[in-house]
Amino acid sequence: MTRKLAAAVVVRTEMQETDPDLYAVPIGYVNQAERQADHYGRDNLGAKGNSLAVSLPLQRMAAWFREHPEG
Repeated sequence: MTRKLAAAVVVRTEMQETDPDLYAVPIGYVNQAERQADHYGRDNLGAKGNSLAVSLPLQRMAAWFREHPEG
């Protein structure tokens, strides 16, 4: 989960540099995932509930791209 979150942060940076207005929703999902990771502790993301709390916003980000292929 730590690697997925790190990859999402890189993608968020690219989205912010490209068009923050267009990508506001997926950027928000990455921000939410980071807040959850901070809340539960980044070194404790292996626990089932903690991993799910971080994974769901990242899944929503991926779904946004499927629903908005122009993005």
